Amino acid sequence: MPSIEERLEAVLAAPIGDIVSREHQALPPAAAIREWDVPPADRQALSRWGLPVDLLMTPDFQTVSEPVLTPNVAGDIEGRLITADQRLYRLGRWGSHELTPIMGAVAGTGRVLGLRKAPLTTEDLHPDLRDHYAGYYGPSVIFINSTVSCLVELAWRWRAAVRLLRELDEQEPVDARSLEEYEAHFDRIQRCERAVIRAAAIIDPAIDPDDPGNTWVELITDL
Repeated sequence: MPSIEERLEAVLAAPIGDIVSREHQALPPAAAIREWDVPPADRQALSRWGLPVDLLMTPDFQTVSEPVLTPNVAGDIEGRLITADQRLYRLGRWGSHELTPIMGAVAGTGRVLGLRKAPLTTEDLHPDLRDHYAGYYGPSVIFINSTVSCLVELAWRWRAAVRLLRELDEQEPVDARSLEEYEAHFDRIQRCERAVIRAAAIIDPAIDPDDPGNTWVELITDL
C-alpha cells in the first residue's frame, strides 16, 4: 500500500475533478453568480466545483447579484488590503465560530478576504489567555487568496490532504521505546505539512510559505 507521503503527493497533484466530492459540495446560485463582477475564471471555478461543506470552512453564498459585504477598514492593516468603498460578494464563513471571518470576493478583482465586524482584541480572548496575549489585535480584514479560483482549488486539496494528515497523526507511537521514535513521528508530520504549504504557495503565489501568520499556513499547521 502506498505510504501517506505518496498518497499526499498524489492528491496535491491530481486533477481537481478527481478530488471533488459531489456529496459534500456547495454550489452558488447560478443566476446570481453570472452577474458577479469577478474574473471569468473565478465564476467558472465556483460554478463548476463550488466549495466543500464538511470542513471548518462553511459555504454560505449570497443569492443576489450585487455585492453585499462592506469592510470595516479599522486601521492601516485593513487599509493595505481594501478601501472602505469597496464591496464583496459573500462566500461563507472561514471557520465555524461566530468570531471567525466572513469570506468575501472583492467586486472587480475576485480577491478573497475575510471580514469581521470589528477587530479582535485581548478582551475577545478567553480570560485564561489574556495575560499571555497582551496587546493582541486581530484585524477586521484578513487576506485569504488572490482569486476565487485559488480558494476553490485550495479548499478541495486541503479537504483531501487533511484526511491524510489526521491519519498520520493517529499513528503517533503509544509504546515508543525512545524519544527518538516520537521525534521521528513529529518530524514526519511536519514534512507532510510543509508539502501541503508548498503546494498551496504554488497554487496561489500570494501565499508566503514562510509566514506562520498567513491564513493558509496557520490553518495547515494548526491541525
